[in-house]
Amino acid sequence: MTKTLKTAPELERAILNELRHCAACNAISAVTVSQAARADSNWEISHINAAGGGVPAVCATICDDTVTHLRAQYDLVIEIEPEEI
Repeated sequence: MTKTLKTAPELERAILNELRHCAACNAISAVTVSQAARADSNWEISHINAAGGGVPAVCATICDDTVTHLRAQYDLVIEIEPEEI
């Protein structure tokens, strides 16, 4: 199956949208998608920003489940720097 390419902001927005379905996750203000060398995907979550610093367990679970689902459908667009062309 060919995966659709998405930018990091698109993936981050999709993850945050899923987190917004849970009232306990309202404190999550941002997630950061980064390039990764994984067997199942080329991206991962490198940071979750929560008010107060601690990420509630339910939010971590929702995030993990959402990332697993999105990795099956999407790959990260790898940006090429002008000097690499």
